[in-house]
Amino acid sequence: MKPRLEEPMGEGPRPIAEVIEETRARFGPRFALARVDAEEKARQMLDERHGEMDVEEIVKLGRLFNQHEAAGRVRYDRFSPGFAGAIMAKLGQDVVRFNRVVSRLWTQPLEAAVDLLGQMYADRSILPGAGTSLPSYLLYLREPDRFGVFINATRKGLGAEVGDVFRSDSKASYERFCAALLRWRERHGVAAQEADAILTAVMRNLPKTSDDSAPTVGELVGDVTPAESAHAPLRLTIEQVAAGSHLPVERVEAWVEALRGPMRQGVFHGPPGTGKTHLALLLARHLATAPANIELLQFHPAYSYEDFVEGLRPATDDDKGGFRYTVREGILSRLCERARKATDESFVLVIDEMNRADLAAVFGELLFLLEYRDTAEVTLPYSQRRFSVPSNVVLLGTMNTADRSLALLDFALRRRFNAFALEPNDLVLASWAAARPAVNADLALDVFRLIRDRVGRDAVVSPGHSYWMVENLDATVAEHIWAYQLHPYLAEYWFERPSELRQLDADVRTLIAERA
Repeated sequence: MKPRLEEPMGEGPRPIAEVIEETRARFGPRFALARVDAEEKARQMLDERHGEMDVEEIVKLGRLFNQHEAAGRVRYDRFSPGFAGAIMAKLGQDVVRFNRVVSRLWTQPLEAAVDLLGQMYADRSILPGAGTSLPSYLLYLREPDRFGVFINATRKGLGAEVGDVFRSDSKASYERFCAALLRWRERHGVAAQEADAILTAVMRNLPKTSDDSAPTVGELVGDVTPAESAHAPLRLTIEQVAAGSHLPVERVEAWVEALRGPMRQGVFHGPPGTGKTHLALLLARHLATAPANIELLQFHPAYSYEDFVEGLRPATDDDKGGFRYTVREGILSRLCERARKATDESFVLVIDEMNRADLAAVFGELLFLLEYRDTAEVTLPYSQRRFSVPSNVVLLGTMNTADRSLALLDFALRRRFNAFALEPNDLVLASWAAARPAVNADLALDVFRLIRDRVGRDAVVSPGHSYWMVENLDATVAEHIWAYQLHPYLAEYWFERPSELRQLDADVRTLIAERA
């Protein structure tokens, strides 16, 4: 069996003593000491330069905030992506405002500084881009044993530890977080400099949310043994398909109604990351009468008619010690033969990345047979047998509009498929994130919307919501998604718009840091 579409829920959170021990071992003997040294350098710089820093010094300050050691090596990613160079440089675009706010947080009496932090949490326009991390880190530097660094990882990790929820909306919320943090540190013997790393580990070890109604990939595509098939889940209802895809029931119902008409084939098309394959598999589990009646394949440039319908294949001639050619049925032919023998059942073939093959060549005479099911037959070229497509076989395909797949599709084929559009959808992302407390929903939604709106809501290359549907998504994970998946993807399509991509890159990284 293949793994689940969503990882199953674990047995429970790991013991905190185990997490602390593992974190300390990973960072090494200078775990806390290296951070103490870096923090002292940051204090000295703030004492000497607060109120007078230029952009270069602001970037240097952020580097000190991020300095620590791991396994004996100096690193600058303690709060990454927070306080990174691009983030601090953007904060330094208004040097006067940065110096004024930082100077107040650093030099005012502590109670006045805490009041200012509360104002900044309630009104982010006081220092745009500072988020919750900068003001809390400055207070932490002033009194590490009273204040804590308020980033999503620490508030969620601590919340999981003490059974509470800490919000970043007011002075009172921050003070409640700090009080709970101090009690937790004292209870487990955690130094102030260790807390953020240990609580980040706690957050990342939170059990993943599992949707009990979600079938496994194996259950979806039919790769189950006869013994397993007896225990396979029942046919999914339309409501379960809608819930599993986070789409309105009415929309799924309309698709099902279209596929139960005379045109029993459809293609889901949209930009990358809109959940086309996931939805096709879910819908197959509603349309097919059993998981074993579903076949999944992926087209590619070398895929041919011989693979799909039938073709000649060499076989060993054991008697004569040579080779002979035999006719071998393709995957669609085999599925149709099964369907003809079980007329009271329904079968589904899911074709992923449908547009990557030469469709007119792969489908051949099927273009005619798909339109005239059960009423027309053709003679296949290799076996010379008569062949038709039964009405109890449904074809579902997926196509990526980023390569203009629908526009390039043979018209004769296009008019024989229902076209179901899937677009980047923040409602889908919000619905998915709402059931997952370990996911930073605000971060996922804000970054998704920023990219979607900048690229264009209706642009065929606009990246979809499923890029951000990642368990335990936090700022670090979000930065990796942007840097290693979406930025290279957009660079391919925006090669004539480098300045726009640079600006989007800076804005995305800043937003991620703000939400850290």
